[in-house]
Amino acid sequence: MHPVNTFGYNFALGGVQSSVSLRIYAWLPAVYQVLGPGLRAVVWVQGCSLRCPGCMVPETWSTSSGQWVNPSELARAILARQDIEGITVSGGEPTEQAAAVAHLLAEIKAAGKNTWVYTGYTLEELLRRHDPDTDYLLSLIDVLVDGRYDLSQAGSYALRGSANQRIIHLTDAIPPERVSREAAGQFEIRLDNQGRLTLIGMPPPGFLSALRQALLLRGLQIASDSPWK
Repeated sequence: MHPVNTFGYNFALGGVQSSVSLRIYAWLPAVYQVLGPGLRAVVWVQGCSLRCPGCMVPETWSTSSGQWVNPSELARAILARQDIEGITVSGGEPTEQAAAVAHLLAEIKAAGKNTWVYTGYTLEELLRRHDPDTDYLLSLIDVLVDGRYDLSQAGSYALRGSANQRIIHLTDAIPPERVSREAAGQFEIRLDNQGRLTLIGMPPPGFLSALRQALLLRGLQIASDSPWK
């Protein structure tokens, strides 16, 4: 069995490092229901200084890995698929690249799509920055899921990893009743033709280790740098 990739595939987009370049870990053109309602493109940014204990994807922490992309080019690639209803940005930590993420979201919203963003900071912390780039980014977000991942409060929750995290509607683009109907603990598993297993979403505590044990019983060995909990 090839390594588990807990996000998805990298799509080369060129891009030259500049003041509006965005460092990403990966992106997927279409994910259904597990990281926001409906069919959505998902972008995982690279780099996070919070480094929450128990984070499922510590490979996104470093600011010296990942790939630089041009936000406009990425937006065009995302919008090439017309059946998505919006974009989800996760991480890593999106607000640590506020200007570049805002550039991306502005183009997505201009096309009539909605936006959903995960951050390890609370909304109050972001507002206390008094930072124009952060404020502009917040103005482009329809739903913000905020707060650090807290391993002691982890569980099976809809669209969030731990009980302390909040789903905050900053606009009415995504009605709260749509979110309240989401089932807890939804996630998606993909297996490509090269044997790479990709897990997307937020599995409940214990699922990853149970999956590894089940595969081992069938003679399948998983190689992964991701923590198993």
